[in-house]
Amino acid sequence: MESHSLLDEEYLMNLLCQAGAGKSAAMNAIYKALEGCYAEALHQLQISDEIFKEVHKCQTELIGLDEGKGKVTMTLILTHIQDHIMNGMLCKEMATEIVELYRQCKEKQNA
Repeated sequence: MESHSLLDEEYLMNLLCQAGAGKSAAMNAIYKALEGCYAEALHQLQISDEIFKEVHKCQTELIGLDEGKGKVTMTLILTHIQDHIMNGMLCKEMATEIVELYRQCKEKQNA
């Protein structure tokens, strides 16, 4: 991918939207687990994981473009995107644990 295409507005907005979609899927997993729909909760976690794998690839490309030398100007939008990526990935990790806790609690209630 060419450097200018990594920093164009459409590319960056897509990256931001993908981070949001990954977080939304993680949150949906929690809601599904709360409803007792564990298979769907796991499916939503898988979707979130796949999204964040792609987001991480894009993030890595941006880091490579900078080469650790400050070649990429840190703009407000890049900061905002990084914030969404970090929060979304944390949300996915927490959702994985919460889904498992809901499953274990339900299992103990039914025992």
